[in-house]
Amino acid sequence: MEMNVRQKISPAVRRAMFATLILLVVSEGASAQNLPPPGAYQPIPNFTGVGAGLQFREAINQRFAGTQPIAPSIVTPTFVNLPPEQDGMLLFCKDCKSATPCVNGGAGSFALGTRGQWACAGAALEATLNANGNKVSNLASGTVSGDALAFGQTGAQLNTLSGSKLDGSDAISNVGVNGVKNVKAFGASGSLATASATTIAGNATVTVNSIGDFKIGNWVKLDHAGAASNANAPTGVTVVANSYGLNPNPTSDITKTVANGGGCQVDSATTNSAHNTACNVSYTYQIVGVSQGGGWSAPTAAVSTSVGPATLSTNNNLVLSWTGAANDIAYLIYSCSGASCAPSLHAVVPHAGPPGATAESYRDFGHAFGTDEDFGTAIRSSAAAQDLFAQITGASGTNVSLSVAPAQSGSFTMRHDDSVPINAAISSICSHTAATGTVGGIVEFPATSTYPLAQSLNLYGCWGVTLSLTGAMNGDGGRPVELEWHGVTGGTVINMNKVGDSRVAGLSVSGISGNTAGVILDVDNYPTGGNGDNLATQNDTFERLELGRAGIGIRVANRSGANVQDLSFRDVQISNPSNGQGGMWGYFFGGLGQTYNEEIRGGLIAGHDVAIVSAFVGQLEIYGTDFEQNKIEAWAIDRFGGGADGNMMFSGVTSESAQYFIYDNSGSNPSNFIVDASRIAAAPGPNGYVMQLSRPIAIKSSWICGGGILCGISNGNAPSPNPIFSMQNSYGDPSPFRNGDGSSTPDTVLFTEFTDLIAAGAVRIGYLNHAPNIEACSNAGAVSASTTIVFSTNSCQKISTATTGLTYTLSTTGLVADQVVTIESYITGAISAGPVFATASGAIKWTGGSAPISSIAGGYVDVLKLKWDGANWLELSRSIGDH
Repeated sequence: MEMNVRQKISPAVRRAMFATLILLVVSEGASAQNLPPPGAYQPIPNFTGVGAGLQFREAINQRFAGTQPIAPSIVTPTFVNLPPEQDGMLLFCKDCKSATPCVNGGAGSFALGTRGQWACAGAALEATLNANGNKVSNLASGTVSGDALAFGQTGAQLNTLSGSKLDGSDAISNVGVNGVKNVKAFGASGSLATASATTIAGNATVTVNSIGDFKIGNWVKLDHAGAASNANAPTGVTVVANSYGLNPNPTSDITKTVANGGGCQVDSATTNSAHNTACNVSYTYQIVGVSQGGGWSAPTAAVSTSVGPATLSTNNNLVLSWTGAANDIAYLIYSCSGASCAPSLHAVVPHAGPPGATAESYRDFGHAFGTDEDFGTAIRSSAAAQDLFAQITGASGTNVSLSVAPAQSGSFTMRHDDSVPINAAISSICSHTAATGTVGGIVEFPATSTYPLAQSLNLYGCWGVTLSLTGAMNGDGGRPVELEWHGVTGGTVINMNKVGDSRVAGLSVSGISGNTAGVILDVDNYPTGGNGDNLATQNDTFERLELGRAGIGIRVANRSGANVQDLSFRDVQISNPSNGQGGMWGYFFGGLGQTYNEEIRGGLIAGHDVAIVSAFVGQLEIYGTDFEQNKIEAWAIDRFGGGADGNMMFSGVTSESAQYFIYDNSGSNPSNFIVDASRIAAAPGPNGYVMQLSRPIAIKSSWICGGGILCGISNGNAPSPNPIFSMQNSYGDPSPFRNGDGSSTPDTVLFTEFTDLIAAGAVRIGYLNHAPNIEACSNAGAVSASTTIVFSTNSCQKISTATTGLTYTLSTTGLVADQVVTIESYITGAISAGPVFATASGAIKWTGGSAPISSIAGGYVDVLKLKWDGANWLELSRSIGDH
């Protein structure tokens, strides 16, 4: 019966009852686990009863799935016992360092199988890490570019910054500090690397032979790969022989007829370095115009002269003249001598005055200088395209993408152009608007670098700006920072038009390498129509500069007729570099009399045709400057001072080997000069003149030439000589003051020495001999025949004789009215009749109407004093028979 009942219960009911029993058991078991508090590891209990297996499996799965926390103990092998790596395997290496890949020698680190290697530290980032405003601390020392602080980080504040190597190599580079602008922080490369670039016109991608150090963002120049040339050949080219050797007096007409001292002249001064033996040498010239963008014109047709000197010098030179052309900023002068010669580059001459068809000229003294790094010194037969200026925008292998496509096809030299980032640094402290925007600051050039410039540095409209060697406010004179000109031959390196209260210090433009500049520093004050035109050029300072080969080292007021004043040049070396080529002019000062209070202190001017050219300067003072190996030290083209007379003053200067110390070519507008405490060791040309002057001059406490050489000073000729103030000087020439007409006649100005100039003109206030010993007599020596006594070099003359019946004739040459002379007549042996006195002109009016009876006894001396009144001699006193 019971069996039947069990059998009659349906399977479904049995399954429901079984499930209920399981739940009761599970519930009982669960309540029996005695769980730990929340957060602690929950061990798997010892499940029993029905469903224990299921509960055990679920407990394991919960711990592996993360539903329940676990506290496993990882296997801890040593580094050498790490098993073969499997990605995702995790171990604890008990002697590994925290590094990827794992290495031994540490205190232990987890080792994670990652990408085929055991990693004991986090892998390198593969996406941007966002610190979310938090700090990263305890950075190790940087070892490669990109370590530590990142590019573009703003607001980093350093409490203490200290070098660690302490061997001189600790440095901060290419950054601006305290507002000072570092040119390398603006992208200046400081690199002279070049590449040969193959171009296709219109294609901005070029192929280079080697990428070198060129990179994206660099500014470059491709020589003559730009647009077609916009330069024009000059017109009206002429060449004439010119000589100053026998000019009656310097005038603005620089070319004289042969009869008046022009043309070419031979001389007999065989020991003189400028000695000229012939005037039948042929010279040929051609000129090439160049533009701002680097374009060259075709050369002009050749012009020649067949009456040139055998030796070119200041005494015998050639004057090349032409009319300037539109767009031309400079002219390349090519020349040669002899029949059928091939001209080569002879001089680089910047355009004078405003652009356009202006009269231009060059005086060939025989000094050649200049080169072009593409074409050398050989003359081209055709024009050359402009340069290409561009930025590198892409680089892949040897393919370089440029911001501007070349306009020429071919192979061209690619160079760095640091002028663009340097000008950007300048513009960061100068808005080029004179008085508004950013005004003033310092742009520094890190030392021991050479910066290639393909375009001018531009300070137009800047006030209070300094360009300087880094960390050396006065420079150090050692040429640690070189600006190397790679712009157009004849171009301007630094343009300082409309610049006030600014400074350039410690830089060098030697001109030894690269292209020869036309002007290194161009300081001017002319309007351009720009926003900086209201700024006056004044109070600028130039210190510890080394300037070398160029047409003009420093040009002041080339175009301006407004004030360019109070400029100071201190220890500026405008030198003759190692290649032996200085330039045409060291300094040029123009300005129509508005260049006031310019000052040159110390420094050097060497190896130039003319050291200082003055074209109507208001006031120019030179202190302690060394002049060496120039042809002419000072050339005055126009007067000083404008409405009021100014001066060109030399104080404490040294001049060596110049053919002229001063040449005043001012004509009807001559200049005043002051020479004080100076040493003039000149080497005059065959004409024997060291100074050709046309206005009053003062010479004091100076040494003028060594003994035994002709070293004349001409200060205008009769009938209108000009005063000379001469005191405490040493003259090597026994008769230094002479007419400038080549006759060596003593200058008529001699006896207007020591005068004052007042409104009524030159007034003599007393006469003192200029001869080496003040008031000492000159000794005419012993004579045995009748003799003329000359007073042009000294008003006191000694003469002696032992011959009977001589006549002493008193010369009136070179005398001025009211000049008093003294004659000391010595009788050295007994004679029967003493000398008598006569005159070359006029009459001698003796005291009492009777001539003195001269002594005849040996050892006696007669002393006579007479005055020349302009027409006759008047006896003032006599003393006969002194013994």
